[in-house]
Amino acid sequence: MINMELTGSRGWVFYYLICFVALLWAGFIFQQGIMLWIGLLLAIIVLGFSVILFIMLIIEMHQKKAEINQ
Repeated sequence: MINMELTGSRGWVFYYLICFVALLWAGFIFQQGIMLWIGLLLAIIVLGFSVILFIMLIIEMHQKKAEINQ
């Protein structure tokens, strides 16, 4: 069983708020039909960074689990 700790929850809240605002802005730009490539690029950057961060967190959890099991 993997237990997730909520350390640095203030940082996570700040990160999610920034991502939410960026995606709202990208959606607004895309909906207006102006600078479509900027809206698409912004959405790809936010989602790509989130995926990379998620993968890094999974790797960190596996390393902690390996340290505990040793």
